[in-house]
Amino acid sequence: DLFSAVKMNLNGLFERISMPREEDRFLAENTLALVDESCKEVRSISHQMMPNMLLRSGIASDLKSFIEKIDSDTLKVTLEATGFKNKLESNVETMLYRIIQESINNVIKHAKATRLDITLTRDAKGISAKIADNGIGFDLNEKANFSGIGLKNIATRIEYLKGTIKYISSPGKGTTVLIEVPVS
Repeated sequence: DLFSAVKMNLNGLFERISMPREEDRFLAENTLALVDESCKEVRSISHQMMPNMLLRSGIASDLKSFIEKIDSDTLKVTLEATGFKNKLESNVETMLYRIIQESINNVIKHAKATRLDITLTRDAKGISAKIADNGIGFDLNEKANFSGIGLKNIATRIEYLKGTIKYISSPGKGTTVLIEVPVS
């Protein structure tokens, strides 16, 4: 991004200029530190803003765009969505998008799967999602499998949405994630 370029240029500039005065060197180092801080801040702000930017066209088409970026030679992803309007419905969809995105990332990182099938349904009761992969699966009784930051994030978001999440998996059998979220 722009800030990284600024940082790089400043670095190069400071290396080329000789600064005999201690306070000039101090100012130079301080300036670099400030640019560094600004980088971090901009990044964190943009992460917070992202969901609203993301869901301009609604959860179904945004998930489609996200899936299109996944290398289909490695992982073949299908998405079936019914009952969704084109425009963003609510905060619920934004959160759900994040949950599904995180789940897809988990499959990419850990499952060694070649197929991932996602079904999203919205009706009067709410939204249900099924995320099924044909990967290596895991032992549901192994608490260590649930201690990853990804699954904690998912659990927190589901709780916030007053929904439920259920994992169906066993070693060698792939994993299915079932999500139910009420919509007021």
